[in-house]
Amino acid sequence: MWTVRSRQRMTCANEQRTYAGSRPIRRTPSESGRRWWWRSVTAAGLFLLVSSIGSVVQCQTFIRRTANVCRTDDECPVQAYCERFNTIHEYGVCSCMAGYFAVTDSNNTRRCLRAATDIGDYCLHNDQCHYTLSTDSECRDNSCQCRDGAHYVEREKRCYKTNYLGEYCRLTNNCIGNDTYCRDGICVCTPGKHPNADRNRCLQDAKLGDQCFRDEECVTDNSRCAQESCTCRVSHVLNENRNRCLPIVSRIYDLCEESIQCLYNIPYSQCRITTGTDGITAGRCTCASRFHEAGYKCVSSVHLNGICEVNDNCIDPDTACLHGRCRCIDHMVEVDGICSGTFRPRFHVVPILLAIIVVGRSYCIS
Repeated sequence: MWTVRSRQRMTCANEQRTYAGSRPIRRTPSESGRRWWWRSVTAAGLFLLVSSIGSVVQCQTFIRRTANVCRTDDECPVQAYCERFNTIHEYGVCSCMAGYFAVTDSNNTRRCLRAATDIGDYCLHNDQCHYTLSTDSECRDNSCQCRDGAHYVEREKRCYKTNYLGEYCRLTNNCIGNDTYCRDGICVCTPGKHPNADRNRCLQDAKLGDQCFRDEECVTDNSRCAQESCTCRVSHVLNENRNRCLPIVSRIYDLCEESIQCLYNIPYSQCRITTGTDGITAGRCTCASRFHEAGYKCVSSVHLNGICEVNDNCIDPDTACLHGRCRCIDHMVEVDGICSGTFRPRFHVVPILLAIIVVGRSYCIS
């Protein structure tokens, strides 16, 4: 009885070639038989080697031939047949049928197992999955699945190493999720889409006012999805051009870009844009015209004798709101439109005295 050690079969896409790499093992004392067998196997090996020259195949290696020398198919394991090198030789080697390959069991015996054709196919050995789904697959619970750190690409029917959005990649198939591709070595979404929070899926861009169902769909900074529409968050306000969300100002003199930021919390305020001596332009919330700041609020400015509501309305010195009007405070009197603590008569004494003297002299002469 003669047996031949393993010969290997390499498969890549639709191309299949058989490579011989065997040597005989002596099982008979016959010298002539040994020489005949050596010549036949060597000739077969050279034939197969020459037929493969010119092709470079880089792919997974699978064993197709078993360790059995045969004369008929009945002498081979299940799902195997007797493969002969040519018609002139009586003996051949048992080879697995198309779609099957040889695996070694725990008892060191070989049998032919069917190669998986799709994800989820039944399996007993990892090689059954590797044959079609790539080495990034495995036989898990008797089912072909992508191994941890890999994902299934439907259009390729294969498993690929997983790269998340924003990570380095070599192939577009490495990028997980639909509408993704590898650009300049980085996994990105196609135009008009953006990554979700887990960076494993691309979401359609939704701008302010667009329909949405989740916050992560809204692409404008500081926006959220409320009532199926992208709006600004509660801490921000929509700008005048309705394309940005600006932070709401809480106190007077805080930084701002537009007046709407100030008016939200501070009535009668405005955003005043100024350019400093260093050339930097910045805005701060200040009170609008005819208003002034009092207690970090903007109140209307009222002069002496004007109508008022509270003391803060009265802007002139030493004035207060008395009975609905700005008046001079206690012990102060109004003099020429201002409040003063010194009494000033409303008429001139010297001209009056001169008039009395003149009248008196006229009376004496008469």
